[in-house]
Amino acid sequence: MENMNEKDFTKIKEENFSIVEKILKKTGNPKLAAVLALDLLLVGVDTTSIAAASTIYQLSQNPDKQQKLFEELKNVLPNPNSKFDVRTQGKIPYLKACIKEALRMYPVIIGNGRSLQSDTIIGGYNVPKGTHVIFPHLVVSNSEEYFTEPESFIPERWLKSENKISQCPFKQEKIHPFVSLPFGYGRRSCLGRRFAETELQILLSK
Repeated sequence: MENMNEKDFTKIKEENFSIVEKILKKTGNPKLAAVLALDLLLVGVDTTSIAAASTIYQLSQNPDKQQKLFEELKNVLPNPNSKFDVRTQGKIPYLKACIKEALRMYPVIIGNGRSLQSDTIIGGYNVPKGTHVIFPHLVVSNSEEYFTEPESFIPERWLKSENKISQCPFKQEKIHPFVSLPFGYGRRSCLGRRFAETELQILLSK
């Protein structure tokens, strides 16, 4: 990292920069670059494997859901040599719903924290600047207050209804947009979200 900090970035084309090099060039802070690089490496290993294992486990416990997913994948990827590409991603709504439902039941990160940058009122409570606030994904996404049959694996709850609005066909419930945030939210959300989702889709489809 020290050698990288001394690197002459003027001699390298920006499109050839690594993520660490881009951070160093923009911030000049080697400590920040090291922390972000470690986050990308460490958070990207166990998280994806756990999410895949959770999805496979629930599919094994729900043969009807497994069969429904199999039929979808058989239509999109009819033989072992079929390529999984960008067009494929637009044709696998049930696989995406299965992954999302598994992450609802077993969020890899059980909570998401923020440090308040100013005094704030939350639910009628005065919360001073500097307070660490935790949003407990595991609790909220498995609460009967927000989900019917939260202990059941029901990918259908994430599918859009026939009229294309964001209301699942299961019980005709509209899901609150903040009750399941396995990748966090806002500027501090997971940097590798799209990569992780694609990785899971490819792994599970194979």
